[in-house]
Amino acid sequence: MKKVYLSIEGNIVKAVIPKKGIENAEFSEFSRDEIFDFVKENSIKELYISVSFSDLYTFKFSLPFQIPEKKKILEKLTFNEIRKRYPSLQQFSFIYEKYETEARSWIRCYVVPESSYQFIEELIEAKVNIKALYPMHVPLISLINSDSQLAEKNKVVCFISGKSRFLFIFEKSEMLLMREFEGSEDLAEEDIMNINMTVNYAIQNLRVTPEEIIFIGTKHKEVSGLILPHRFLSVLLETQEYTLPLSMVLFEESLKKRSILPKSYRRFKKTTKYLNYAGFFLIITAVILSVYNLEYFYRLKSLYSSLLSQRQYILQHEQEFVNVQQIMKKFETELKPFVELQNKRNSMIDTRYIIMNISQSKTGLIQLDSLEILNSEKPEIKIKGKSTGKSFSERQSFYLNFKSSLSEKGFKITSENWDITKGELSLNAVYEHPGILQ
Repeated sequence: MKKVYLSIEGNIVKAVIPKKGIENAEFSEFSRDEIFDFVKENSIKELYISVSFSDLYTFKFSLPFQIPEKKKILEKLTFNEIRKRYPSLQQFSFIYEKYETEARSWIRCYVVPESSYQFIEELIEAKVNIKALYPMHVPLISLINSDSQLAEKNKVVCFISGKSRFLFIFEKSEMLLMREFEGSEDLAEEDIMNINMTVNYAIQNLRVTPEEIIFIGTKHKEVSGLILPHRFLSVLLETQEYTLPLSMVLFEESLKKRSILPKSYRRFKKTTKYLNYAGFFLIITAVILSVYNLEYFYRLKSLYSSLLSQRQYILQHEQEFVNVQQIMKKFETELKPFVELQNKRNSMIDTRYIIMNISQSKTGLIQLDSLEILNSEKPEIKIKGKSTGKSFSERQSFYLNFKSSLSEKGFKITSENWDITKGELSLNAVYEHPGILQ
């Protein structure tokens, strides 16, 4: 069965068809609109795909105990956390990674809305077996971590594909942020500026200090102006532009559990697989029984025909599956006003979190006299109080610390009134719910 590894890199698609080792593989490049034609012309039956999801969400949460290595428990915990953080997401797929310390468990989660999977609908309709679908950073970090020294470092990864640039911030193996922008055909001063800005963003906003910059997808060349050491990484020196699909070939086994295919498609494939196994088992059983008792031969033949009919019926469901999806999309469009109304209700944030964050930001010498919360999509907060330090400098210091702590906890200060002589303060702020990293 012919299989291919596709890397969708912006509007460009890179394809690798393995042939007795990656050195002898067949390499192709074409536009995103030509994927179906390529699959059809080459009689491809199995696809492994990596793609940059523009609306990928990532976050990390912790629990004050160690979680057992049980898939159902971990998936349920992660699913519930996603629902809590993103109530407006109706259908989504996710993958996660678990880390543990002596007293806590940490789960890094990557979430993709199912609305992002439209590009594979034509392939599903053509009965192409999509074996795996990876966010772009997954095969990249597998390649990077093959170097044990790089695995333990925080790094900024710059993946280059034609004029497309993909910047990733990694805290060891965890992807914290992905940026995509257009550049020129070659590395330019604008790219160096963007990379340095990304490094500074990681340090100032994500509290992560990168140690190295890694270039992937381009040939080794002299680069100046970077604020960190850098290196170039590839699978084969002569085919650097095909590093992503080659990484999927090399690390196919370790990547199996990190596919982010839509849940509905995975469930359909699983059902079809079980039914095919059941069909095969029944066929073998029929053959064995016919050997022992010829008088049941015609009865088994009838059973066999019925089985083939049922199997054909299951295969026909693939088209019905696509039709049902289209009907559901139409249904969702018609219900959009009601869904938006419900989403507005869901977006109302529990004021307990706001009060708790303000309380944690307040030091002993900050006295709050009043707190007003106007609930909306982004709640507006009005704070009045005093900085009760004995000296002007002490009042000023505690006031500035209070403002800084509020900003770190998601409060964007829109206006302020500070009287250092009386120590009186008045702040207006907007609470921006943290957690979404795109």
